[in-house]
Formats: sequence, C-alpha cells, structure tokens
Amino acid sequence: MRSTRELFTNIRRMSSPKELEKDDFDEMGFPTYLKAVMNERGIRPSDLIVQMNMEKSYFYQILKGRRAPGRDFLIHLSFLLKLNLDETQRLLKIAKRQPLYPRSKKDAAVIYAITHKMNYEKYEALIDSLEGEHDREGD
Repeated sequence: MRSTRELFTNIRRMSSPKELEKDDFDEMGFPTYLKAVMNERGIRPSDLIVQMNMEKSYFYQILKGRRAPGRDFLIHLSFLLKLNLDETQRLLKIAKRQPLYPRSKKDAAVIYAITHKMNYEKYEALIDSLEGEHDREGD
C-alpha cells in the first residue's frame, strides 16, 4: 500500500479524474481520501468541525477511520468541500455508501443542488420545501 503523501502526489499529477478509477485507489480508505481532498482544497479539520457544528472527537474518529460516516454526513461534507457530482459519487463509493440515485426524490435534490452549485443551506431549504410539498399532498 502506498503512503498518503505518494497518493496525494499522484492525485495532483493526474490529467483526468478518470484516473481515480484505477485499482490503486480502491485500496485507499475513506480517511486517506478525505485527507487528500481536504489538503488539495486547503481545508483544515477544524474548519469542517465548525461548519458542520459537530463534536471535535467524533470528526477525528471518522478522520482516523475509527467510525464510519453516514450518508447524510458525507453529503453535507461534499457541499462544504465544494465537490462536483462525480467527486461526490466517488466520496460515497470510497466510504462504501450508496451512490446518489436520480429516481429518489431526496437524491435528485442533492444532484440538482450540486449541479447548480448551491450551498448546503440552500440545499436544506430545497429539501424542506420538498418535504412540505409532500405533507400538503397528503392532506
């Protein structure tokens, strides 16, 4: 297995995101991938902890691979890291979570929000409006 530094260097040298699909990166665990993405974007763990309003110890347990992040956590993280749709799908895959599925209304909203470069707050408002619409249909 390659070192994190070596993987990070290889990621930066890639000419296409398709190269991330190589077998070398399937061995990469979620913590290694997350650290590489954070490093690439210049985001510190403390920044994400504050933005996600979460316990410091919980985030570091995820970052060290002691806890597996949930799908909603990963989606929130993708907005904060400003990942595009392909990068979000990759994040979910590496974390061993279901990819976004366009036939699911919530997933369709995530896809829409990411594609239209919405921030997390606007995405939450979109989800709330869709849930409110669902509640009105049941009246």
